[in-house]
Amino acid sequence: MGAISGLVLITPLAGFIDMPAAFFFGVFGAPICRQALCIKSTKLAQRLKWVDNGDTFATHCVGGVVGTLTTGLFARKEVVAYDGATIIKGGVFFDGNTKQLGVQLLEACIGFTWSFVGSYVLFALIDCVLGLEVLAKDEDIVSGMDVAEMEESFHGECEEDYHPFKNGRIELD
Repeated sequence: MGAISGLVLITPLAGFIDMPAAFFFGVFGAPICRQALCIKSTKLAQRLKWVDNGDTFATHCVGGVVGTLTTGLFARKEVVAYDGATIIKGGVFFDGNTKQLGVQLLEACIGFTWSFVGSYVLFALIDCVLGLEVLAKDEDIVSGMDVAEMEESFHGECEEDYHPFKNGRIELD
């Protein structure tokens, strides 16, 4: 997760910051996204039956939003001008352009809304098709999706299967 988180966080900043800053954001992007994993363990997430096996929310949503907002803070007009054609006003810290942070915040809100609504519509359409289901049944999640879908276990026959929901709540080993 660490390398992916760093890459997701640095993607919006690419082309707007220099190499030392890119290294900084790549390294410190992973702990920021790692802290976002705590959201999965909250009571609200358990009530909503939040299943995010690939840690997609923590990696892509949190990393993308943080990267987008930090672009407004750390963008440098000198770096963008390396191509000889592009001119921007820069970000808050290096060039004093406070308006850019508002633009980046608006962009993050629009991107989040677009992704949420688009995903919701796709899931609703999939649920309308007979035989297709978006969410797995609770008993399939408890037994493990490998067992439910393919009648085999990831752990082999001699090992005990891993059941993160066996006591009705998420247990991370």
